[in-house]
Amino acid sequence: MKKTRIFVIVAAILVVVAICLVLLKLHARNSGAPKAEMFAVKDTANITRVFIADMNGESALLVRKEDGWYVQDSIKAQDIKVHDLLSTISNVRLQQTVAKSAQSNINKMMSVNAVKVEIYRKAPKFTIFKKPFFVKERLDKTYYMGPATMDNMANFAILEGYDEPCIVHIPGFRGFLTPTYSFRPVEWYNCDVFSTKITRIQSLTVKDFEKPEESFTIEKAGARFFNLFDAEHQQIMHYDTIKLLDMLAEYRDLNYERMMTDFTQQEKDSILQNCIFKTIVLKDVNGEETRLDMYRKYTPEDIYLDAIVGGGGADSEYNTPYNRDKFYAVLNGDTQHILQCQYFHFDRQVQPLSYFLLQR
Repeated sequence: MKKTRIFVIVAAILVVVAICLVLLKLHARNSGAPKAEMFAVKDTANITRVFIADMNGESALLVRKEDGWYVQDSIKAQDIKVHDLLSTISNVRLQQTVAKSAQSNINKMMSVNAVKVEIYRKAPKFTIFKKPFFVKERLDKTYYMGPATMDNMANFAILEGYDEPCIVHIPGFRGFLTPTYSFRPVEWYNCDVFSTKITRIQSLTVKDFEKPEESFTIEKAGARFFNLFDAEHQQIMHYDTIKLLDMLAEYRDLNYERMMTDFTQQEKDSILQNCIFKTIVLKDVNGEETRLDMYRKYTPEDIYLDAIVGGGGADSEYNTPYNRDKFYAVLNGDTQHILQCQYFHFDRQVQPLSYFLLQR
């Protein structure tokens, strides 16, 4: 009984000591002299979410999942942009605090021009003898990133819990930090459409809705050998190998230009019901398929420009009523997110079957 009582007393003392240490650590973090790393989160591997918002209500939420980072929890994010953001979060440093005489003006400027940044990460409630307890996602740091300084080499910023405005920068980096903290979701979207190397392509099917006889299928026959089939799946024995391999090689890196976020549902329905001209289905060696449905872009402006620039009469091959520079697309059946692509990047992908046949 006596031993049990001693054990309970020791355990209670340890808990009290641990709580005191946590409180002292929080107090040291949020009070006293400013520290160079007060804005930084060094352990970016445990960051789970980053929320960025402007003062007008527009915001972007970046979420880490098992297969990478997503925007608004649903759209794949650009790896390089997320990498740059995490690098900035880790390396941002306090350069100096703002002079007392200028703080009022800086605070007013920050109230309308700053971007709010919330950083969440997996962290314990407290640690005893290096053992973490109650680990879960927690808000780790909140700060407001303001406009650039006059020399464009740093930014004004305010750390929540520290009242004075500061000037922050990344040592050795020449420039300001604002572009890294984008609050517009579309600027984080991953623009990849196809990213399959030619050696990983198992088959490719291109269905032409305007000229069905120009549809074709390509199937892998060896390391860099492919069989070509026409619309009736009859094998074509003689074709331009170089043209076909060049076309397949481009599937390693094909991107869309932008996502059309301003379409009404009526505009989407009009495009999806009336404008499809090709469908591409690529299957890799693991059996994973990527499908791209391609739609003509029709607008009054396109028809007008075609009339004055396209030239030719009604029988001219250039007298087309659709935009010849850009088209719309739907990736993997996601009709909620219509993409805009450039023919310039998909030039070989939109070629008909006859393009690959040997000229006689």
